[in-house]
Order: sequence, then structure tokens, then C-alpha cells
Amino acid sequence: MRNQVFKKLFSVLLALIMVAGLLPASVLAEGEGNADSTPAPTEAVQPTESAEPTTPTETETPEVTEIPEPTPENPAATVEPTQGEPTAEPTDEGIMPANVMPVQANVELQYRIVHLDCGRKYFSKDWIIALMYEAKAAGYNQVQLAFGNKGLRFLLNDMSVTVDGTAYDAKSAIQEGNKAYYNAGEKNELTEAEMDEIFAAADKIGIEIVPLFNTPFHMEAVITAMGRLGITKAYYGSNAACLNLSNDYATAFVKALMQKYITYFRGKGCKYFNFGADEYVGGWNDTFYNYANDVAKMISEAGMTARAFNDSFRYNSNTYISNEYLKDVCYWYTGYSGNLYSGAKTIADSGYNLINTNKDYYYVLDSSKSSEYKLSSGNYNNGNNSWENYAGGFSNTTYNNWNTAVGNGNYTATPAGSMFCIWCDEPGQGTETEVAQQIRMILRVIGARMKNSDIYSASDVLVEGGFKADGTINVPTNNKTVVNDNDTVRVTGPNLAKLTAPEHTGVIAGIKAVDGRIKAYDVTPSTADSNYTEKAEVCIKIPAEWDISKVIAFIVESDGAVKDINGTATDDGWYVFTAPHFSVMGIYEKAATTEVGGTIEITKGSTGVITVPGDVTNSVGEIADKTVAEKVEVKPVQQTGETISYSATASTDAGVNGNYVVSNLIDGELNTKYYSGGSQKVGQHVQIDIGAAIQFDTVLVSTPSDMSNQPNDYCTNANVMVSVDGENWTTLGQYTGSSNNKTQTYTNTLEKVRYIRVQITTAKNNWWQLAEIQWGSYKDGTFNRMAASGSVTTEGKTETQVTIKGLKEGTTTVTIDGVVYTIEVKAAELENVVLPINLWITNTGVVPDGWGNGNPEEFTYSDTAGNRRSIYTLKASYSKVNSPNGISLSSILPKVTGTAKSWDGNTYNVTYWKSAYHTAENRQSTDGWTNYSHKGTKFEYIRFYEGSWAYSVDGITWVNIENVGAGATDTDKNQVCIWYRQVTTVTSEVTTEIVDWGPIKYAANQCLLDFAVKYDGTANRIPNSFPVTGKTIGFDIAPIDNVTYYGTDNGAIYRTVYGIAGVETSNYEVYMITLTPSNDNHSVYINKNSTLTSYNYDGTEKIAWAKTEADANSAELYKMPNVKYGGEPFLESVKIYQYQGLLVTYYLRAKETTDSLTVHYAIDGTNVEFHKYNIIVKANADGTYPTFDENIGLNKTNPKGPLDNGTIVNSTDVTITVSSDLSTLNNLEPQYRYSDYEVVESRRQDGKNVWIYYTFKREHTYVIDFGLPLKIKFSDFGVTNDEAIGTVSLWEKETVLENKGLYGTAKVIMNDTEGKYVLYTLDKPLDQNITIPLYVKFKQRVDNDNNKPQRFTANIIPATSVYYEDSFAKFTNGSYVDGESNSQEIKWGIEGTSTEANATQALEALGEKTNHNVYGYDPAYNNCTMFSMGSARKVTVTNDMAKDGVVWPTAQFTFKGTGFDIISLTDNTSGAIFVDVTGKSTNKTKTYVVNNYYGYKYDEATNTWEADTTGGNNALYQIPVIAVRGLDYDEYNVVITVAYNTLFDKTKNSEYSFWLDAVRVYDPMGKSVDTGETYKQDGEAYPQYIKLRNELAKEDGSVTVDSAKLLFIDGAENAAISLYKNYGPNNEVYLATGQAITFKLNVGNAQIETVQIGAKAPMSEGTAKLNVNGTGGVEKELSTATEMYYDITDAAKNGNAITITNKGNAILSLTNLKITFNAQGSVSLGAMNETEQAASVMAVRALFAPAPVEPEPEPEPEKTFEPERFEASWSRNVMQGRKATLTVKTSEDVEAITVDGQTIRSYRTRTERVGFGRRAKRITYREFTYSMVAQESADFSVTAINAEGTESEAITARLTVKTRPNSLRDMWDWFKGWF
Repeated sequence: MRNQVFKKLFSVLLALIMVAGLLPASVLAEGEGNADSTPAPTEAVQPTESAEPTTPTETETPEVTEIPEPTPENPAATVEPTQGEPTAEPTDEGIMPANVMPVQANVELQYRIVHLDCGRKYFSKDWIIALMYEAKAAGYNQVQLAFGNKGLRFLLNDMSVTVDGTAYDAKSAIQEGNKAYYNAGEKNELTEAEMDEIFAAADKIGIEIVPLFNTPFHMEAVITAMGRLGITKAYYGSNAACLNLSNDYATAFVKALMQKYITYFRGKGCKYFNFGADEYVGGWNDTFYNYANDVAKMISEAGMTARAFNDSFRYNSNTYISNEYLKDVCYWYTGYSGNLYSGAKTIADSGYNLINTNKDYYYVLDSSKSSEYKLSSGNYNNGNNSWENYAGGFSNTTYNNWNTAVGNGNYTATPAGSMFCIWCDEPGQGTETEVAQQIRMILRVIGARMKNSDIYSASDVLVEGGFKADGTINVPTNNKTVVNDNDTVRVTGPNLAKLTAPEHTGVIAGIKAVDGRIKAYDVTPSTADSNYTEKAEVCIKIPAEWDISKVIAFIVESDGAVKDINGTATDDGWYVFTAPHFSVMGIYEKAATTEVGGTIEITKGSTGVITVPGDVTNSVGEIADKTVAEKVEVKPVQQTGETISYSATASTDAGVNGNYVVSNLIDGELNTKYYSGGSQKVGQHVQIDIGAAIQFDTVLVSTPSDMSNQPNDYCTNANVMVSVDGENWTTLGQYTGSSNNKTQTYTNTLEKVRYIRVQITTAKNNWWQLAEIQWGSYKDGTFNRMAASGSVTTEGKTETQVTIKGLKEGTTTVTIDGVVYTIEVKAAELENVVLPINLWITNTGVVPDGWGNGNPEEFTYSDTAGNRRSIYTLKASYSKVNSPNGISLSSILPKVTGTAKSWDGNTYNVTYWKSAYHTAENRQSTDGWTNYSHKGTKFEYIRFYEGSWAYSVDGITWVNIENVGAGATDTDKNQVCIWYRQVTTVTSEVTTEIVDWGPIKYAANQCLLDFAVKYDGTANRIPNSFPVTGKTIGFDIAPIDNVTYYGTDNGAIYRTVYGIAGVETSNYEVYMITLTPSNDNHSVYINKNSTLTSYNYDGTEKIAWAKTEADANSAELYKMPNVKYGGEPFLESVKIYQYQGLLVTYYLRAKETTDSLTVHYAIDGTNVEFHKYNIIVKANADGTYPTFDENIGLNKTNPKGPLDNGTIVNSTDVTITVSSDLSTLNNLEPQYRYSDYEVVESRRQDGKNVWIYYTFKREHTYVIDFGLPLKIKFSDFGVTNDEAIGTVSLWEKETVLENKGLYGTAKVIMNDTEGKYVLYTLDKPLDQNITIPLYVKFKQRVDNDNNKPQRFTANIIPATSVYYEDSFAKFTNGSYVDGESNSQEIKWGIEGTSTEANATQALEALGEKTNHNVYGYDPAYNNCTMFSMGSARKVTVTNDMAKDGVVWPTAQFTFKGTGFDIISLTDNTSGAIFVDVTGKSTNKTKTYVVNNYYGYKYDEATNTWEADTTGGNNALYQIPVIAVRGLDYDEYNVVITVAYNTLFDKTKNSEYSFWLDAVRVYDPMGKSVDTGETYKQDGEAYPQYIKLRNELAKEDGSVTVDSAKLLFIDGAENAAISLYKNYGPNNEVYLATGQAITFKLNVGNAQIETVQIGAKAPMSEGTAKLNVNGTGGVEKELSTATEMYYDITDAAKNGNAITITNKGNAILSLTNLKITFNAQGSVSLGAMNETEQAASVMAVRALFAPAPVEPEPEPEPEKTFEPERFEASWSRNVMQGRKATLTVKTSEDVEAITVDGQTIRSYRTRTERVGFGRRAKRITYREFTYSMVAQESADFSVTAINAEGTESEAITARLTVKTRPNSLRDMWDWFKGWF
């Protein structure tokens, strides 16, 4: 259908427009808009009994079916599904009670809630499900999951969030935010699938889930995520947990994110959603409450009940969050200062459902929890159950601060619910298992209290699926108990169906039972499908006669080993234990095996070990007297098994009957036998010698299978015996023979056996016979016989080692596996307990001053070259060594100083350095080129105590010393050393001590080490030239095979020098040490093969040590990768490269002494120092001390430099120069070093103190008056050296180089030809102050991530008007249906070539009037002769498009302000536009119709304007075709519709066009007094605009000049108003050459600050020249079509007449007169008297008066212009009717060309290569093009014009046009023409 604009307007208004002359800015319609209206929510459907949600169809609106909410009158509305069968059956009061006490009245609650802080701390899915089982069993009906609290630990599958059309994938950013808050390790969040499982479990258990997403506070993870996504200023102030509610974009992001979760949880059936809103730090204001109401509304409209905590919505009894949306309030606390937060009664009386969330009963996981149960009000220890009594005091009707909160009174009414909270303030303080263990019983006690019974429960029964007592999960199982046939064995396990457990008849080896009291069963439980083999509970009946106190269970392992299992004997006669698997198992009554073991002797303080066979770790008793000795360690040790070969033989003393030899007993055959040679006599025996002692558990003795011939010749009675040695025998049992085939079994009780004997015990006349004697072991019930010969590998023997430490002299015992061992602790002889100690400087012994060899006797010194060794033998009897605190090891030295003899035979002074303990691998020796001084562990104290030597760093924690040796042969021993350093004189202010010691001299080819000092007041380090005799030290390069001193780095050899210390003196302290190599290039030498003369240190100086990080950060230096902080000023080692030098520089601070002088640096207006330094001076000859000169002061010429009379000589004869230049200070903080500053004054307080005062500025506010990018340079903040900048970030916590904000993007540019800067690019009109924080790390801080960067702040505000390019608008193409029913687009295009991409606007800081232009002027626009920034958007509409269904193209932009201009091109091909303006607050739309046609002529006869269709296209550029002013300050949406109608088609071409070039908005920050005060800093406050055209032309287009107010003047003698009229009706005044206007301001009492004129040159050719007040006045040349403002204050401010004349050769356009004020006010044009008018006319005429007639000079030759290059050619093979292009190539001195008189100024700069090979070169030229439709061949005249306007001689360019062939002959000729 037709565009609605026409239907609304054309019927009535177009006629009026025609009558009015189609003037711009005509208001044609005003109506209501609905662009931002929100549809009303769907009315809720009343629930039915079934309450099933309705599934929407495709065409109907989804209906939301509400689940009925429980109320006190309708408690049945809360439906709780039944659960499974837990181990403990819940009752109405919860878990069956263990304790009973009265609590409160029986009142039913709707909600009984457990709150879990699973946002701070990650809890697993299984843990949360277990909590729900516990909660249900304890009587709760809701679990509140605070997944969004600090962290956001539940992530949806789709975490995409869209804000204002920008889509973000928030998942990874939120994951980073969670880790930044607290990294839980491998897993940090629940997945959507896991949450689905939690809901499924909740349905099964019958518990309701309430989600909690806390906002706008406690949002660290989300706010961090927004920062990662480029959303700046997301947090409030400096609080990274609090959402910045003033940031609409960040707020919209959070709401969009919350909406995703609201939708998910509503889809899971949740009825409640808690949005927290507690502890907000941004102030309880309307912004907060509007936000909270919005969130509550989102929840309510989703069909859920909104909840929040109480401190968010009622303050001082005033309601701020409406109960229209918020229903449930969780009342937890009112203890803030002033108690202005509403109490429980006020909340309930206000119509909210009150949930008692008493903070006194919180569980809080924090660092004080230890092993206790932590409630908010204190710790309650598990040991005495005081926690139980406290938690039992919980009451549903007792509220926190119940008697002090506002409006509480003695409120005790019943709430809608109660909540027990589990908070995790310090998530790393405990595992989830520990939390479960701690909250398990509190949960039950408080749950019972909530349940409204008169009892409470602390029952410790297990809840199936809940938590065990140790906090692990009691995994739900379907346990069943099965029994064997005679009910002697019972097994309980999951899904068991059957039990087979016959009594086991085999022998169980190794069990020591009382009188054979053993019950063994072959136990096999099974399910319906298969045998059960996992762990399960077993019960075995104990025979009545057994002593149940001695019963223990056992099980036979798969390898045949028997393992005891501890269990419990029940009162009803069962032994209960857990079987790890199922095989043969049982119980036995364990025999007492107490034996007397040996005696172990231990020295007091030392340890000894008792070794016992087997793993008896569970059978180690306590030491009888624990004051004498203590168990240190009990551990099993597995020994390696051995392989034993053996060959058995048999023998007898009973003779042999025939062939029945004794060897038959071991032949493995039961049908052979041994037969004795006589009757049975006591003591006769047969014996087997296995040949080696081996392990086995069973012996079998068999009777022959056939004794029918001699039925009575059997062995009547005999003992079966075993022995290891054949001498000592152990009887296993008695053998009783018979005539029947019989095998008897005997269990071996010895660990190993070699001999087996069957020995007769009863005499008998019969001979006797045996078939076989076997030995072997049972496994899985089967006997495995061992062969008579072979080999056997024994199992590795297990031993138990019990380590015991002697505590005091005495005797005690310990019982281990029934064996009693005696422990005797004896005292050590202290005189005989010694510790050898070496005294070293590197690899040479030291002789302390006062000692010598043998003096004292404990000290020995070997003075042998190459093996000089010093040893001191410390005795434990030395004073206080044998004490708990020990002694400082250095205290044994007579003095801290000593001497050492070097390789050169000379003796050098040394001083004590440290004591250290070295392991054997790092022990020091006297070998050449060895130094391990840096390897040991430094300590201070030594002692011999409780039998052990030990060292300690702090005297508190002690480390035992073992295996110490000091001799040359003790290479495998540890070492205790006292280390020394050489004392040097290489520095004067401080003392330098060196570990790598020796003579202070140097020679050729050595590595060189130099030293210098630096302190404030000196320009250079001291000394500054090298070498220095007696101070420069030379070091030989080490042998290349010595890794201690020698190394290579990328092929460069270096020498390591160890141990350099700067020891402070009474006058100076060292705060930093730096290292500077002679050159960074290791191949640049200073000492190779030549006599050393002088050298410099040109390498990079780097910090190696600093007293504090602040000291290092304040220096403008790099850091070494291993820079050290704190402690002694000491370098452990340095590298000096071969033939190079290394400079060690000490940075010193002079200490304050009685006579020192001090220079103070302070902030002006205060005495707050930001830096100071002292100067140490020495006494004058008369004993007095120097002071500051009385005339010391700032240098007036150079205030940032040395002070006049500011030099003084210090104590080391160094001249100190006091300077106000902060860059000269050594350790100044970067915030001062790199800030813009001014020196205010210096002041000599007295002779000893000078103060210098400064002002600093680290923050700038920049004003933008154009929409171009802003280039923020660091020099604006005082950082004049870009090289000092290391890194720049837009985010404090990490490196962010690009950040998209609310209005645009800030981007850090580090490598640009213009240096380092931040480029800020707007992408929407700016209407408020935005802040860009710039975090700068200077280069000395780049390699130290622990240091905070320095912050500089750039604020950006809009000017009172801002000019934006067309790129700020949104363009939408139109469409129509053509004559063939095809849909066609009406497209916007780009005309011209944009230069915007490379343009930036001037950087103009607020308040710096002298450094910036007036608002509305920027040099970037000076050359925009046509379109603004070179291009504009264009669309053409035609008559063919104006059909039903057409959709016209639009352009749209949004701004805040009070008015706007639309800037366009106007010519005789332009037509009408329709402009809809909609205010956000009123939602009303005004429509403007604007005719852009330019091409009228004025008819003097009719006094009307008529369309001129006779002329060509005479375009005017950058014209404000509509200027809307006087709107109320609001946000406006502007839509420009371009539509065709014949009424606007003045040229009757059936089409016209519209160009959108730019938009200017007015008052983007409003017109308030505060805004005015801001702009007053630039003199731009309260602007008033007077449109000059309105003072010159009537609204109907006619022109009359009120000469009393505005005088039109033509500079020519025949002045005529008609000459002005020819330029048509627009929002501008046009002055042709020589024309002028005159006016003056009626100032009155107005406080005018500035007067500015808006002006431009709207035509694309020529230059306009604006002249103010004639000769001698202001004059500006204008060649830009962009309207900009120019200052004319001096001429106009005082109410004088102002004459503005155009002296140029192009039209001058005047737009507005802008006046700014110091206070709100206005002015008007004032009346001019005749004298003023006449003076103005005279001034204009004088500008154009002819010059005095002079004799005509000789005619000069006409100037000509000869370009260096000038060539023109048309495109080839141009067909008739097709486009032809003329290309003109010129040198760079050509500014324009003409083609047949038509001027062309646009060109492209190109390059081309000229010549060949190496001589070829690239030249630059300009290329002009001219295009036309070719009709016939013709010659064209082309000229070139230079910058002065001089034209060249014409050249001719021939255009050849080919006609299309009409015949074959023509075609052939045409074809040949191509060749």
C-alpha cells in the first residue's frame, strides 16, 4: 500500500505547502507514537485442580497456568511427592528424634527452606542431590540454590546475550569470571544437563527448588565477564562486585542474562525466584529501586513469585519495591548503622510474605571453621555438643534484632516460612565433603525446629542418599539381606536374592584360635542374575561358649593368604563385619599370644626401630609410659622373596621290610608304601629331609590303600612333627592309624620347615606301614602338593617397622602383636657429642680475629696452599647449645671479622656473612674454582636437644641435622658452614662486601667489575668514568669445564661472580641496586688484547635488587627477570661477559642526621610531601655545618630546572644541585614522574629545609564538537617520552587493547608514526560524560606483573552542539513492484569519496581556553569543499516507484538534546523528505515536510519565487535543509522518509534525489545550570542561536530588510536587494562577492562571554572571504562547505555595530549568530541609528572602492603556467551512446583542470615506475577524470591550473566514437577497427 505519510498529509496539507511557497521547517502533523510501547501482560489463567500447563498452538497466545500458592488458610496447596525408602524413615517432625526438648507453639509454615551458596563455591550435582535427601528427611520442603552469588556456577547450553543489537557469547567470559573470583579447579560450573538431573531428583525426593541470582550486588563473575566482553564501567565506583546501575548498557546486559535463567527455571516448573538484592553499596536510591522493580516484574511476568532479602526494599519504614511484583521477603538482618531498616512487623504489615532468615543461625564457611561447626554468632564444638544446644534455640517466630529494628516492637507472629542458610564466604576453606560433615546435624536440628513440633531432633541415623557422618555421600542402594540354610550367616547388599554358605571343612592355615574355636564358611551371595562379588556386610553367628570379646573375622584371599577383619560383636550373639569380597571366610576366638620380646636401647632425643615379622600395623599397642618414649612411625615394609632349590630324602630308624623302602613315602604314589622292619617301639620314626627350609602350610600323612593281608600292621599312635634345624621340633598333631584307607591333615605352624617326622608314641607288637607323607598348601579349598624335589619362590616377607623416639631417661614397654618389648632411654654424654663446622670464604678457610690454629682447642686451621681449611668442633656441652632455644651459631665467634689467605699469598680482611647447612651434593671443598656458598640453607640458630642436632631460621621451627662431616675426606657427608665475605673500599658512601674475593686490581683480557653510587641531587652516577684504580676489579674467565663459574649464552662466554653486598652506613642506606653491562652486544669488547685506557657503560641498566617493589617501580628502569625485593642489599651472583665490564650501581638515600639538610617536594596548598631527600654535609673548619643559601629559589626563566643558588657540597665532596625538575629525581613515584605538573613556588623554611610546591593533573576532560575519532596522546598527561611507556591497557586487571563501550570504541595504538595513543571512535551520538581509564605500565615495570599500572583518566563530553557524519545514521532501503510484477529495491548509495576513515578531530581539553578552538570549529573540515568528509548517502526516487505496496527508503538516527539540523545537498534535482521526530518520554511524534529543491528565481513583479527549469545543476553543499529548535530536552528518534510525488518534482523529470550528508544536534547534555557550569570553563555556557536568515527574510520567502536591525549592503555602487534574492530560500543568508550585512546586539545586562558567527562556502568552487568591520577587521578565507563557527567577540561583545562582508570570489553563507554567557541570559538584535548604518555602508564601499588612478604601467607579459607533466587521452573503442572517460595525467603542481571550460578539481594521487633495471625509479603524479555519454567524435580543449589560479596553454584531446555496424560490411570494417 502507499506510504502512510501521504495518506496522512497530502489530502489537506500539500495545498497549504504550495501556497506557502514550500518553505522548510513546516510543521505538518503531530500525533501519538507507539514505537516503544510494551504490550500488556497476558491475564493469568485461573488454575484448575489438575493445574497442567497449556501447550500453545501456532496461532494462539500461550497461556500460563499458575500452580496455586500455599497460604496459611490453604496449607494443602503445597503438594509434596512421596520419596523412596530411606534408611531413616522421616516422620512429621523429620528424622526420628534422639533428644527431646520443648521449643515453640505448633504453627504450620508454608516454606521450610535450606539455602545453599553454590555461587561462591562449586558444589557437584551429586552433592546437591544428597543435600536434598537430607533436607527432605529433616522436614524441609524447599532448597534454594544460590547459583548466582559472587560466582555464576550454573551455565546454560546457550549463553548468548544480545544488547542493542550486539550479540555476545558470554559462556567463556563468565567461566573466566568464575575463575577470577575463585578457581575451584578442574570443574567450576554445573551444566544444564546436570541441573536437569537435579530437578529430576527433586521431583523424586519431593523437594522444591528455588533459584537465586543475586543482583545488583555480589556479581563479581558477571561483572568481570562484561569487562572481558569489552563492556566498560560495568561496576560501581571501585567495587568490582556491584553493578553500575547508571550504565544502561551494562544493566541491559544483566537483565538479558537474567531473562535466560528466568525462562529456564520457569520451564522447569519453578514457582519462586529469588533475586537477592542484598547489601547493595551504590545507595538505596531511585535508580536502585527502579532496577529492582524491573527485575521483580520480569520474574512475575514469567509466572513466578519474586523473592528478595529485606535490606533491599524497605528503609526507614518506606516501601521502595512494590508488592505488586515482589511477594516474598527473606528477613535476615537489620544491624546496619542507625537501624533504619524496617523490621519484620513492618514488612509483614506491608503485605509481604515474611520468611524468617535469621542470620544468627547461618552456617558460614570461612577461615575460622577449623573442625568446628561455624554459625554466624560463633563456633560450636562437636566435642561437647554445645552446637546442638545453640541450634536448638532456633524459633520460627524469633527474628534478628527483633526488638530494635524499625517498626519491630516485640513482634512474634508466624512467618510464611523459615530459612536455614549455608554460606560459603571463603570457598577455598573446605571441601564439599567437609561442609557436609559440618552442616549435617545442624541441618537436622533446625529442620525439626521449623517443622512446628514440640520436639527437636539430633538423630545421627543415616539418610539413604544423604550424607554419612564423615560427610561422604550415603549412596542410595536397594539393600537386601539374605541368609544361609541354617541361619548362621547373613549377608546384606544391593539387590541380593540368595545366599549359599556351607561350612568349610578344610584347614585354615595361620590362624591362632583358642581350643580350635573357628567357624569357616564358603560364602557365595547372588542376585537374580549372577554371583555378587563386591563389598557387603556379613553377619556370622557366634557360638554361645565363645568369649565374644576375643572374636575376630577372617577371609581367605585369592592367593591363599588369610587376612583378619575387625568387626563388631552384637549383644544378641552375631559378629558383624564388612567383607571386601566373597570366598572362604569366618570367625575365630583369637588366642592370646603375649610373649616377651627383646630390649631396645635409645639415646635421649634419638630414635630406634623395632622390626616385627608380618604386617601387624593394627596390632601395635601404645607405649606404656609416653613421657619416656613416643611412637614416631609405624609402617609395613615388603621384603623381596627368594627362590630356594631343594631335593627331599627319606630315612628311618625302624628298619625296612623287603622292597617297601622308606623312599616310597615321597614318591607321590598312594599305592606304594613303606613297611617297617619290626614291631612298633616308642621313639621310632620316619623322617623327611626336604633339603632346604621352605614355606608351606599343610602336611598330609596317608595309610596304605590296601592292608587286607596285614590288617593290624598300621601305625597305632604317632606324633607328626616339623623342624627347621632337625634339633628343635614342633608337634603339629597326633596320627592315629587304621586298617582303612585314611589321610590325615596337619596345619603347619612354622614359617619355614626342612624336616618332617612321624614318631611312634605307643608301643605295639605289630609292624607298621605308611603310604605317603606330603607337604604343600591349600588354595581355594584345594590342596596343592609340592614335589619331592624342585624349587620354590617364597613370597616377599612383610615386616613391620616401629620407630620409637626417646624423650627422657627411663624404661617403658610397648606390645606389638602380643609381644612385649622393653624400651630403655639413656642420656647422651654431651662432652662427647660434637658437630664439626667449616669456616669459609668461597673455597678457603677463614681465621676469625682472636683465634689461631689450636686456639681454642676446638679450632683447627690448615695453612697449606690449595688446601686451606678451617674447622671448629662445636660440643653439645657448649653454653646453652643443649637447650630448647639453642644459640646463634655466629655467637661462637670471638669477632665478626677475620682474615683469609688468597692464592697470591696475601691476607685479606673478611667479615661474617651467614651460617648455612649444605647437603652432601652441595658441600664446599678447597678445590680450585669451586664455590657453593649460594647452595646451602641459610639459618641462624643451632642446638643439640632431645638427642639431635638441629638448626633453625627463626628459633621456632627446627630441622634435624644428620651425617655431618668437615674433613677433606668427608665427601659423602653433609656440612655445616660459617661463611665470610671480603670487605672492600670500592665505594665510600656504603661498604661493599664480596664473596668472590681477592686483590682489587685488573689486567688485560679480564672481565671487569665496577661500582658506582647515585642519589638525588646528582645528574650522574659517581664515579662516571672508568676504570678506577683501586676500585675496578678484574676477574679471569673460568675454565670452560667449570660449571660453577663459567657459562655460555648464545655462544657468548661469561664469568659468574658470586656475592655482592652493599652494607649501609650511619649516613646512607641502599634502596636499589642496578646492573649495567658495558654493552648489550656481547661481542663489543673493552678489554681484549690491549692496554686498558677508558671505557663507558653503554648497556641497558636494569634493577637487580630493591628494598621494596615501590622503590623499583619509582625508577624509570627495566627490571632483571629475577629481581629480588627486601632483605639485605645483596646480589647472589652476576654475569660478566668475556672481555666486557659490568657496573654495579647503588642507589642511596641519605639518612636524616642532626646536621643533614633536606629538600621537600610537596603538593601545593598542603604540606603533604610526595618526595624528599637528605644531604649529608661535613663540618666547616670552624666546626659549624653548611646550610642552604638564603637566596635559594626558583629560576624565573626556567621554573622547572635547577634552583638559583641551589648547590651545596656533601660529605664526600660531591656537589648537590637542588632542582624542581621532577625528572631528575631517582625514585619518584610514576604518578608524579609522568603527570603534567606546574611548579608553584619554592620556600626556604630555615637553613636546613627547602620546600618546593607543585600542582598535578592526571585527568583530562575532552570536549567533542564533531563525531570524528579522537586521538588521545599521552603527552597531554605529561608523558612526553613515548619510549618510557611499556604497555597500555583499558582494563586494570589484564591487557585489553580494545574496548567497546556505550557510545563507541577505545583502541590502544602502540606502533604508529605519530607515537603511542588511544583512538576513541564514537558509534552513536554522545549525550553524557564517558570515562576511559588508561592503565599505563612504564618500561621499568613491564616484566613485573605484580605491580599495578598507573592510571590516567580521559573523560569525554559533547559540546553544546555536535556535528555527526552520515555514518551515524541507519539506512534502510525501500522496495516497489515494477511493471513486470518484479520486486525491486530502492537503494541508498554513496556519492563522493569518503575521507572520514583517516580523519580525527582536534584534542581539546576542557578549561584550557588558550589551547583550543570555539565549539563548532575543527581544522579537519577546512577543505570539505563539497560533501562533508568527501561523501554523502544518496537515494533517488521516481514516479515509477509510486505504486501501491511501495516501501520508501528511510534514514534513522537517535539523539538526546533540544534540536537538530539535517545537512544535505540542494540543487534542482532534489525533492522532498518527510521527517518524523518522536520523543521518548512523551511518545509523541511530529512530522515535518521539507522541500530541498534549489533552483528558484525571484519574480519582482509578483514578489514570488518560481522554479527555474532553464539552468543547469547549480548545487549548494552541506545545507541545513531542516533546522528544528526549541524541543524539550529528551531522547528523540528521527526517521527521514524519501518519497516521490509529482508535487515536489519541479523539473518534471519524474524523479528527484536526497542526500544525507551530516546531522548536527544541539544541547546533547541538556541546558541545566550544572551543564552550564561545565561549559563555562571553556566560555561556551548557555548558548543562544539567532538565525540571521529569519531576520532578513519573511517566513513566506519574501525578503524585507529591517534596516533598524539588520542592514543589507551591496559593495557595488548599484546596490540591489534582488542580487541577494537570486540565491533562494534556505536556512542561511547568502552573500555574493561585495555583499554585506550589518547588525548589532542589544546587550542589556546580559553577561556575554563570546559572540561567534556560523559561516561556510556552500559552492564547490572558489573561496569566500569573511570580513568583519571592514579594513583592519577580522578576515578569514573559507573554502569549506561545512558550517563552522568563528569568533567575532571583540567586535560584537559591547553592542557595537558589526558588518560582515564577503570579499571572496564565491558565495559566503552565514547561518547562526551564537552568543554564550557567563550566566543564563539572552540578547536580541538591537536597532541601529542612521549614523551607524551610514558608517557600515561606508566601510563596505571602502573595501571595494576603486584604487586611485595611476599612470598605466607598461603591460607585463601574460603569466603562463607550464606543468611538468600534462597529457590527456580518451578511452579507446568507444561506442556511440556509451560512456567515454577522459584521463588527464599531470605533475603535482596542477591543482585543477578544465575540459571545454568546465573545471574539475578532484583527482587521485598515483605512482608509476619509470625506466628499467636498477635505474628505474618511482614517480608520483595526479590523475583527473572526466566522463560523458559519447555521441560523435570531437576535439576537446584541456587546460591545467596551478595553486595560484594560473592556467596553462590548452592541449587537444580527440574523442573517437564508433557507430554500431548495420551490415556485414560495416561489421567487418568495425571488426578491423579493433586491430
